[in-house]
Amino acid sequence: MFDNTPLELEEIIDQCRALASTLVEMKNPETKEILTFLLQERLENLHRVFHQPVAET
Repeated sequence: MFDNTPLELEEIIDQCRALASTLVEMKNPETKEILTFLLQERLENLHRVFHQPVAET
């Protein structure tokens, strides 16, 4: 199932933690490479969301 709703900061952090934890335990090098790429994308997204300007209302 695909949900295009933007993730909250805490959700992105949880995803990064889950990927990092899995990478520590991973033995298969191909799977580890793919998960490392996904973690990199999540960390870039985390950086972008964390540093975006807050809209004042």
